[in-house]
Amino acid sequence: MKTIKKITQAALVAGSMLASSAFAQVAGHNVILVHGFQMDDLSSKPSDEEVIHRQLIPEYWQQRAEARLGWNSAERVEGKISELIFQQAKQLSIQGTCSDGCVIVTHSTGDLVMRYFLAHQEMWLQDAGLQPLDIVAVLDFAGAGGGTELASLAVNVASNGSVPDWIKQAVAGVFGLSLSSDDISDLGVLQDLDVSAARNLAMMPNDIPRLRFSGSGGNFLIHQLIPGADDAVVPAHSSCGASSPEGIDSCSNQVSYSGKLTSVNGPDGLLFNHFPVLMSKNADHGQVIRDEATGAVTYVNNNFSAGLDVDFETEGKRVPWWQVWRETGRFQFIKGSDAKSVSALVYDNLNE
Repeated sequence: MKTIKKITQAALVAGSMLASSAFAQVAGHNVILVHGFQMDDLSSKPSDEEVIHRQLIPEYWQQRAEARLGWNSAERVEGKISELIFQQAKQLSIQGTCSDGCVIVTHSTGDLVMRYFLAHQEMWLQDAGLQPLDIVAVLDFAGAGGGTELASLAVNVASNGSVPDWIKQAVAGVFGLSLSSDDISDLGVLQDLDVSAARNLAMMPNDIPRLRFSGSGGNFLIHQLIPGADDAVVPAHSSCGASSPEGIDSCSNQVSYSGKLTSVNGPDGLLFNHFPVLMSKNADHGQVIRDEATGAVTYVNNNFSAGLDVDFETEGKRVPWWQVWRETGRFQFIKGSDAKSVSALVYDNLNE
């Protein structure tokens, strides 16, 4: 890989290490956090040391993690993002952080960043004379590995010189960006989140399971810009791990986000080793990973093993047809999920 500007070993160590007790584990494995897209990076580019030290994943997971991998949203996945991730990963290898296996927890674009890293980390670390990280599984919350139509819209509008300025300004207002020129280089990782770009980035199959947790809540107006279900940032086809970018209404063909057992427009197929697990109708993009209860949570896959053993206690419910003020039919839920966040449900279950 290309070398990045020198970062002190002390900074790398301090930036990567979080908690250090047995409490900071999932199923006996150390946890590594990878954050999502940071809009402010595009207008105020942080230094590498700032990136390494900042804590962007919610406190709930920070308290349960051993390390984190930071990256800069103003950069590209195949460029400085992966270069900086690699520098941090070398320190984790030297420290033996994953000697008993690690579980990676990602949010949003962290899914895409990790997909590229995991596709190459064995070669990169071996070439550096180091042991590759033993990654048992990845927990992807609101994963953006399949891209998002919001990024496609921003890139298309910014790069099209024939688009009137008033339209550019309207789209810029949605994203909090400046789209005043036709130069898209300032859009950083948004270029990689364009749906077609994301779905051509490091798509080779690998043996690391990706467990997916998806929401469909959030801003109604944003929903109109994304086909199918979405969490007001990332479409279901991405967060579910669908093999094609078609608009879908659920991670399953048999159960909706609300938990209703019914025929629904789900994915025709899934990316290799991707397993949609939980769906939350009301959780938006941030709430999927925050420790915030948003109502009953349903499931797509349960009672299976993919790097980790997944076995949620479930319950069924029937709402009779005459209760016309409610969604009626048969439903399936994770027991007690209306009082817990998605993150707490996942953590508690994997540590039983």
